[in-house]
Amino acid sequence: MGDVVERARELVPLLRANGDKTEQANQALPENLAAVREAGLFRIPTPVEWGGLGLGLRAEVAVAAELARGCPSTGWLLMVNSAGRGLLQGMFAPDVVEAIYAEDPDVTIANAGSAGGVAVRIDGGYSYTGSIPYASGCTHSAYTLALANGVVENGEPAMALSSVLVRTEEAEIKYVWDVAGMRGTGSNTVVATDLFVPEPHVAYHPINPETGAPEGMGTPTHTLTATANVLAPLVGTAQGALELVQELFGKGKPVFYTVHGAIADSHGARTWLAEAAHHVDTAWQHLWRVVDVLEPALEQHADLPDAERTRLRMHAASAVREARAGLSKIMDLGGAGAFASANPLQRFFRDFETGSRHWTVNPFIALEDHGSALLGRAPLSSIAL
Repeated sequence: MGDVVERARELVPLLRANGDKTEQANQALPENLAAVREAGLFRIPTPVEWGGLGLGLRAEVAVAAELARGCPSTGWLLMVNSAGRGLLQGMFAPDVVEAIYAEDPDVTIANAGSAGGVAVRIDGGYSYTGSIPYASGCTHSAYTLALANGVVENGEPAMALSSVLVRTEEAEIKYVWDVAGMRGTGSNTVVATDLFVPEPHVAYHPINPETGAPEGMGTPTHTLTATANVLAPLVGTAQGALELVQELFGKGKPVFYTVHGAIADSHGARTWLAEAAHHVDTAWQHLWRVVDVLEPALEQHADLPDAERTRLRMHAASAVREARAGLSKIMDLGGAGAFASANPLQRFFRDFETGSRHWTVNPFIALEDHGSALLGRAPLSSIAL
């Protein structure tokens, strides 16, 4: 794993230098994507026999976090692609997956967790109509993975969901991504209208009448990987911001209206920096706790009980809380100047505050579910987790 992390680390200066350009473009820069592709980082979760690196969750998390040190949006996109490949490999027939990777081993797959749209069975496949919001990476991805909650078989609604692998160029991209942070993810909306999708590119998920759960979509433990993946660029973003403010100490940033000639001369500022670093370190500890428990469960195809899954989600919520606390102190040290448009600290701050509101790390639902699980009460509030 160390080799891919080192490759990602070598890209940090480039990503940091292109940070402002990435945000202005409102999508990933071709230069950044080419560098990630050349480093082979898109292939992390793909089996070796299909041209991948055959690495697991720990490598996905470490590399996404490393890229986020330089550019949070690029780290986020690496995470989304890893998740997309995992879904592709887990839900579609091996010959379909193999053909896609044979066409382009570095193919990127945009996806979003929201369900919507209708897939109607026709000769040779399905006619798909739907809107896929928050499709991170759709502007550069060959495929976009949609989840249709309406399926029609033989003219009748079916008790099923379907995962639909859409060729992005055959759909329309609505450029609606206009947010305060994570602008470089290009998380626009992909729209398809009566789009023909061949049957091998549609995974059919019948609803189990006893449990109400769709089949072939992974266990709740497998779904929890989304939480670990989302955490990675968030903690990496906080780490990147910490490194930026440490550079200010080295440059002799003044503390106005004090006796200190430079911020490093201030005992208070040094203490504030230590506390910020400790908060970020603690966020890392919570993140790795999630990975330490989750990765072996995935490898053993074991489903964790509710109490353990909700405990991991509490660790995820705590990672976000600690990273946010550290980032707050980092911005204190940066001062009002840290919010100037030319200062990269404000971009890291906005990217974190936007990305950390992702549904997979919702803190109050995590708290609600953990309390219920500890008392053995079901069902939990979270539908997916």
